[in-house]
Amino acid sequence: MSPLTTVESMLVPALGWALLHFVWQGLVVGAVAVVALALLRHASPRWRYAVCALSLLICLALPLAHMGWMLGTVDVLAPPTFALPGWLQSVAAQLPALVAAWSLGVGLMALRLGAGLAWVGMLRRRAVPAPAVWQARLDALAHTLGVQRKVLLQLLPDLPSPITVGFLRPLVLMPTALLSGMPVHLLEALLAHELAHVRRWDYLANLLQSVVEALLFFHPVVWWLSGRMRDAREEVADELAAAALDDDPHRLAKALHALALQQAAPMLSLALAANGGKLLQRLERLMAPHHTHTSGWKMALPALLLACTSLWVQARTTPATSPVQAPAATIAAAAPVATTTPPATPAVTPVLPTAPQLLQLPVNAKHALVLEEGTGRIVMAKNADAPVPIASITKLVTAMVVLDAKPNLQETLRISQDDVDMLKHSASSIRVGAEMPRLAALKLALMQSENRASAALARTYPGGTAAFVQAMQAKVRSLGLTHTSFADATGLSPANTSTATEVAKIVAAAARYPAIANITSDRTASVPVNGRVRAVHNTNKLVGGSGWDILLSKTGYTDEAGRCLTMRMKSGNKHFTVVLLDADGSAQRLRDATRIRSSLVQLAKQHI
Repeated sequence: MSPLTTVESMLVPALGWALLHFVWQGLVVGAVAVVALALLRHASPRWRYAVCALSLLICLALPLAHMGWMLGTVDVLAPPTFALPGWLQSVAAQLPALVAAWSLGVGLMALRLGAGLAWVGMLRRRAVPAPAVWQARLDALAHTLGVQRKVLLQLLPDLPSPITVGFLRPLVLMPTALLSGMPVHLLEALLAHELAHVRRWDYLANLLQSVVEALLFFHPVVWWLSGRMRDAREEVADELAAAALDDDPHRLAKALHALALQQAAPMLSLALAANGGKLLQRLERLMAPHHTHTSGWKMALPALLLACTSLWVQARTTPATSPVQAPAATIAAAAPVATTTPPATPAVTPVLPTAPQLLQLPVNAKHALVLEEGTGRIVMAKNADAPVPIASITKLVTAMVVLDAKPNLQETLRISQDDVDMLKHSASSIRVGAEMPRLAALKLALMQSENRASAALARTYPGGTAAFVQAMQAKVRSLGLTHTSFADATGLSPANTSTATEVAKIVAAAARYPAIANITSDRTASVPVNGRVRAVHNTNKLVGGSGWDILLSKTGYTDEAGRCLTMRMKSGNKHFTVVLLDADGSAQRLRDATRIRSSLVQLAKQHI
């Protein structure tokens, strides 16, 4: 018999008996772990994590020790000195088949693990760097959490949640849409959670945990312990993140809940996702960290209250603050026009459709709405809840998404062939190859409704045009809009639809961006294109006109949408939002707006 055959003949029975004995040994380890976790159910999740980790380590050590003992002290090739029971002899005869089946299972699990690692590598290759201001935010959070290693922040358009990958070169990957779909203070809470994973080397621990799962895949206790360990890992990261956020666990709870409302897609187990673990249990602990000794239904009340309140608010109101805010100094250094989100202003208050209208005007536009800001009173409405194409009014959302990403507004953009309109073949005053600062492109898009400038803004967004459209969708979700949808950044697509009521909410959100309000309320502006100053004129001829006090404006036109106009204007000491969709022509659109303004003046005189 060759030495290799001898080793194989010794190894197979030793491994087989070790695996068989682990069936009952694992049950014992699981029973002890159940008791320990029950005793520690009110303790810090760090203790539960330690129990699960130690139990998994014991599960791995037991069959290894048993196999080593058999190879070192027992002659597995020698005939037994006593007769084995018949059933045990039958089991011994099946050991080669048992080991072969185990080897096949381990091989399949190894393929699963390899696929996960390949997926992580693919994420690294596809990700794009986050804007510098967001990397700076992550660096500041890392310093607060005591993370010594350099952690990069990158963006991907199709992730459901921020995740952490790598341990030697840790990387936090964030869905691009979250830049516009979630307020900054909540997004920082999610990033703090991911940095807590980095600080604890959780990615490496998770990788080793996956190896144990692969080797002992056949035992349910291993999977149960592994699942409990992952749950505890997320709770420990929550604790560290909450401590880094000035001991404000409610902030992280709100962030996790907002993330769960946006979308819930499964993640491979190798990635450490912010929405991992048992989310309701994590919300309970964050909302009531000092009352974990209460009964289960009492513990769930704060989280359930948070969930119900959030859903009710989203269904009934518009957010009162801009989804993304940044320090004024950051944007001031980037451009002469302020782009930070201003202090919170009253949002448009929804009014029941049965609210009486004060104006009964014959307007040409097929869909119209006049809304008094502050009170939310509907002054006039005409078929205001029907979803229709909105053409270049889309560019208000385009501008918000651009500014939410906090880009360098002085960075030079180059118009490419990809920015040319191949859908409507609309004319453009900007040639392919033209260069301009991002701020100039923003002005061209908002004032002159320049489609190539809008397309370039979307194309140069982190993650590209696809990520930009996804961020637009996240933006409207964050505003609570349920009948608004976007397919491109220009408004040329007839799939860009909304209602007059929801356009008024878009205007209310855009008004909280000083850059958008300033640009769209100017009659003319000068922008540099190819190093030469070019005059830009507002497409709304009413801006700057006698008797008009327009604070924000945007026009739009396609064959499908007709002539569209939305404005935020002042009449007397009140502010109104005007939305006109699908008018028959520019003259009719202007006539409708003039008739509305004259009627508002008459109402003010009547003190209504």
